[in-house]
Amino acid sequence: MIHGKLYIVPMPIGNDKDITLRAISLLQEVDFILAEDTRDAKVILSKYQITTPMLSYHLHNEKERLSQITEYLYEGKDLALISDAGTPLISDPGYLIVKHAIDLNVRVVALPGANAGLTALVASGLNPDQFIFIGFIPKKGSERNKQLANLCDLPYTFILYEAPHRILKTLAELCENDLADRKISVARELTKKYETYIYTDIKGANQYYQKVTPRGEFVLVVEGKLDYLDRTENSTKQFLDRSAIENDVKELLEGGMKVKSISSYLSKRTEFSKNEIYQLALELDQKSQ
Repeated sequence: MIHGKLYIVPMPIGNDKDITLRAISLLQEVDFILAEDTRDAKVILSKYQITTPMLSYHLHNEKERLSQITEYLYEGKDLALISDAGTPLISDPGYLIVKHAIDLNVRVVALPGANAGLTALVASGLNPDQFIFIGFIPKKGSERNKQLANLCDLPYTFILYEAPHRILKTLAELCENDLADRKISVARELTKKYETYIYTDIKGANQYYQKVTPRGEFVLVVEGKLDYLDRTENSTKQFLDRSAIENDVKELLEGGMKVKSISSYLSKRTEFSKNEIYQLALELDQKSQ
């Protein structure tokens, strides 16, 4: 019977104060902390007087660590898995240990906490009802080309992570894959001193970072295909509706009706407000003089 527990503990993504009280308490109580980089972890843990022994656990040693971790769990020791920043397993190592723990009937307890993707999503102004997390796309090769091509057809808002030295390449390739007109929120250095958000379309973001040197870690939140199609269809509909009402306004002006009367008359017969029709009628009346 295994008595130890495995805790998954999110760490701050920038601002050290974003660690939770529960996370601090638990990290002080467990027997060992599994850290992606023990040197980086020591910096923040020391700020909260956490002196729990650490073991390195990263992509290059996770398979080798499994036997040692299993031994500790069998001995009844509680372990906490942390990442350098954010929630472990999300674009970070940890999947193998969690799967292994579940196979051993170890209790796995996940704490809520910081996550760059969700932080950027809720501040993006894009539809958060349904979204797709992609994380880092492959750096090069056919897998990268395939994934970039597939992004165009994703129905919902999607989230990408990108490094500063690759963001220009990624934005340019998104444009090449028919995503140039999609809305995008580019979040940089989240929760840190120089946190910034840019709200534009992908071609606009590409042009911006050709003039401004990219610095820090980036989260790209991109409009999904369904929202894009709905937006462009509504834009076309509004254009057609305006064209139709322009003709009505012109006919009434030519018939001698006053601008105020036209706005009152047409607002009752169309979806346009009195003010919208008044402004349009005023504009057309001035052009005709």
